[in-house]
Amino acid sequence: MTAQDSSIANHDTAVGAVLKAVRKNSSADRAGLRAGDCLVKIDGHPIEDLLDLQFYFNGEQADLEIRRQDATFELWLLAEPGKNPGWTFEPLKVLRCRCNCAFCFVSQLPAGLRPPLYIKDEDYRFSFLFGNYLTLIGLNSHILERIFRLRLSPLYVSIHAADPIIRGRLLGFKSAPILPQLQELISGGIMIHGQIVLVPGINDGEALRNSMSQLALLYPGLASLSIVPVGLTQFRMGLYELHLLRRDDAVKTLALIDQFQDRMLREKGSRWIFPADELLLLAGRDFPADQEYEDYPQIENGVGLVRWTLSRAYEVIKKLPQKFPSSRRILWVTGRSAEAVLKPLARDIEKRIQNLEIELLPVTNHLLGETVTVAGLLGGNDVHAALETFLKGRSIKEIDAVYLPPDCVNNDGIMLDEWTPERLTEDHQIPIAVFDGDWKAMLTGMKKGRR
Repeated sequence: MTAQDSSIANHDTAVGAVLKAVRKNSSADRAGLRAGDCLVKIDGHPIEDLLDLQFYFNGEQADLEIRRQDATFELWLLAEPGKNPGWTFEPLKVLRCRCNCAFCFVSQLPAGLRPPLYIKDEDYRFSFLFGNYLTLIGLNSHILERIFRLRLSPLYVSIHAADPIIRGRLLGFKSAPILPQLQELISGGIMIHGQIVLVPGINDGEALRNSMSQLALLYPGLASLSIVPVGLTQFRMGLYELHLLRRDDAVKTLALIDQFQDRMLREKGSRWIFPADELLLLAGRDFPADQEYEDYPQIENGVGLVRWTLSRAYEVIKKLPQKFPSSRRILWVTGRSAEAVLKPLARDIEKRIQNLEIELLPVTNHLLGETVTVAGLLGGNDVHAALETFLKGRSIKEIDAVYLPPDCVNNDGIMLDEWTPERLTEDHQIPIAVFDGDWKAMLTGMKKGRR
């Protein structure tokens, strides 16, 4: 599932990059480019899509081959160094996934959500550009050649199991070998970050131990490996019967991860394998220190996000005054799983700073089901209902601002069910915004650069 609102490709390759717009009086305009033109070559290099353009264009000048309707001709582009020549291209078309994964989150979504959420992508380009995970199913010689030629590194790969039969069972095939593909990519100089989505009774226990043992041999080419618990919604009718991890499953898995971390740190100098924050929360474990996540190689996959957030929060809090000149009361909206982390943080902040009060509003996910507890998958309607209950009998003047979790909207500021913070603000007549990572602005009500 991707965060990008791109169209779907019905084929594995395209030819050319199509101009969506050309800014008037820009370098591209002076070169004679027009919206609708298809750029097919740059300095003699064929253009399959935007990645080739980014790779071959030096940012200053280029000999372009253009296709306009039925005509093909050459243009000379002279651009100002370091600046966009004034062109905008159509977005990449998403290459679709051919798997039938037992735990595919797209297959577990209800109707009525943002349309791009229903796209199953298997796109090596999006893996390189945005960190999306791909299975490498359908990897062919053309894609391999392109990955090597354009140096598309690192890539993010859903491994799930080293055993081809177990992996095939998870992906919907009789067999799905992964080790030869990883070895070929690594031999070609491509760095890989892998993930295992842990499904009880299928790829956990001894299967997981076997996967770790075989995959560890690929280090440092396989630079990191994350272990993420399977996510299941309430919309699984007709799908493969799966079960969520229980607390004892998480405890056993973490014990195994600890063993491999110790071994890899001792032998290779890197912990290499990292549990998702969800595993630690489920097991009731404390979060490791900052340095134990090394360079946070898979933070976008929910690995170390809690520790990173807490560390950044305390860096800012230490620099704030011990007392605000006037009272300030804010409300943090979050998912159920983050409550155990954010509640102690809120109380600690209140102890450090007088005249600051922080309320926590954990929201139950009715959109996808109560088993989905992460903040990033909250829908606007559930937040709306929770706010209505919270505010019942209270004056809206009691709350100065409401903050939503940073990952509950897409790049356009839209939630899963197409609600927006602006709509929530209008409905409740309270300033409601998505937390943008600026702890000082959030706690004090002041933007960066203001006092």
